[in-house]
Amino acid sequence: MNAMILAAGRGTRLGELGQTIPKALVDVGGQPLLARQISYLKDGGIDRIVVNAHHLADQIERFVAEHPLADDIDVIFEPELLGTAGGVRNALSRLGEEPFLVLYGDVIVDEPVVEMSRTHRGAVASATITLYQTEEVEGKGTVELADDGTVSKFHEKTTSHVDGPAYVNAGLYVVDPSLLRDLPPSTALDFGHDVFPTALARGSTIMAHILASPVIDVGTPAMLELARNRLG
Repeated sequence: MNAMILAAGRGTRLGELGQTIPKALVDVGGQPLLARQISYLKDGGIDRIVVNAHHLADQIERFVAEHPLADDIDVIFEPELLGTAGGVRNALSRLGEEPFLVLYGDVIVDEPVVEMSRTHRGAVASATITLYQTEEVEGKGTVELADDGTVSKFHEKTTSHVDGPAYVNAGLYVVDPSLLRDLPPSTALDFGHDVFPTALARGSTIMAHILASPVIDVGTPAMLELARNRLG
């Protein structure tokens, strides 16, 4: 299985830090976040990794070029930000014909990749998304599930519908390339806002894989500090 790490974002929520270093390269526990993610994916049996870059892309390109596994990693520069799904659509030719993994560039996941892959193989689905349950939903995309464990509805970064704990999008997916192949290239698109809801509306199945614990999102200074305290 191949994988893509979404690392093109500007890191605006990180304030001044995000102006000088890509979010994917912030130090967490003595190593860049991107190094952690590459190790996580390779430990999970991932073959090739694609990384997209936009903001301070030269730093990401240099980091990958100097990485011991550089031969297994491709960097794709995005002149204009294409969103989570648009970025993957832009890299589709590098990801192969089989289902592949998508990992957001600002999250740290503990559960092995193999567990999620097993869920996807056991379902007839266009995608499998990881979720975790929490009451802390402010600013996060939440998901409603049907009784059979498939996704029935997406709510992208809104809290008006939430009453008690909710399932939150963890930023880790297994995606069949057919889900993205017919999308227009070089177009800004988001998984939670555009692609997944549209897929559900046309009758596609999206499976859910529930994580035992929340992922660590390092997108804000407070969460970055939390991650450093836990993993330092």
